[in-house]
Amino acid sequence: MVGVFSSLGLVFFNDDQIAFAQLTRTDVKSYKVVGGTGTVAVNPNTNLVYVTNNYAGTVSVFDGTSNNMLSTFEVGRTPFGIGINPNTNMLYVGMEHNDILTVVDGSTNEIIKNIEIIGPYDIAVNDVTNMVYVTSKKANSVFVVDGSDNSLEASIDVKVPCGIAVNTVTNTVYITSEATDTLHVIDGKTNTLVKILDDLKKPRGVAVNEVTNTVYVVNQDDDTVSVIDGKQNSLIDTITVGEAPRRIVVNQGTNTVYVTNQESESVSVINGETNQVVETIPVSQPFEMTIDSTKNKVYVTYFGTSTLTVIDEIDTSGQLIQVMVGLVIAIAAASVILVMLFRKKQVRLSKTQN
Repeated sequence: MVGVFSSLGLVFFNDDQIAFAQLTRTDVKSYKVVGGTGTVAVNPNTNLVYVTNNYAGTVSVFDGTSNNMLSTFEVGRTPFGIGINPNTNMLYVGMEHNDILTVVDGSTNEIIKNIEIIGPYDIAVNDVTNMVYVTSKKANSVFVVDGSDNSLEASIDVKVPCGIAVNTVTNTVYITSEATDTLHVIDGKTNTLVKILDDLKKPRGVAVNEVTNTVYVVNQDDDTVSVIDGKQNSLIDTITVGEAPRRIVVNQGTNTVYVTNQESESVSVINGETNQVVETIPVSQPFEMTIDSTKNKVYVTYFGTSTLTVIDEIDTSGQLIQVMVGLVIAIAAASVILVMLFRKKQVRLSKTQN
């Protein structure tokens, strides 16, 4: 129930009376990309979205506001994984079957260096330390690249690593391994193993909410998301989502989690405070994803479909305020009219009595 002041005093409205004015509105649109999409990344500072085109050997650049494709540039054979340091505006593109990590200047879209890495797959960037982490299933390793000079600094042994995420606040790296049903926790300062969490179910995507220090891991085999306390590195909850969940992202500002469910052809929206699924958004063949938390936009791709889907969670709280203000004005106007009619009637009665 919501109460508002008017000339009639405090007026209350039931929840169902204001249900038409939701705080968010979900818009879902898809855009064609030539060359078989791989993964997607976004630079919130430049408002540019990048999609790797695996078949074409290119990267497409989209405007984050209009969602229009601005340009396409060549990077080499079989680009898939992509990561961005928004502070340096450097892109890191993995050529999984070409054993190359390509470094691209985001301001010019020009290649500045090719780094030899065996089978680069998933990529995560710590934009605070300027370290780049690259998983390699072929090498059973996670390679660490120093972004200041783009040199290979170290490699960390992880059996068949897949998904990767970084907590820049704690400088901790999280790596999933589908083959071993585990999550590896790595100290980003020393590149050493802190802990291995097991008993997961073919984990793939992993994401971190740095504000709450919570880690989320999708389990492909039992259609769930494991919720992990980043301080204790212990499981605290399990959330059931759609069929065959693949990837996961977090909006830290709204504490909202998004999960792609490939076989259900949907994206699950989770309230990070309650760990409850609050919405299921239909999306055709969702797999890879990223998020621009500053604009509350989620970007989804699927390998081979040549489609970029944009989920725009539009904030309509301002519209709710406008609706309530309009109701108050209407009530105030109605009360004035009622008072005037009442007084006019009193004058007539007085004249009649006299």
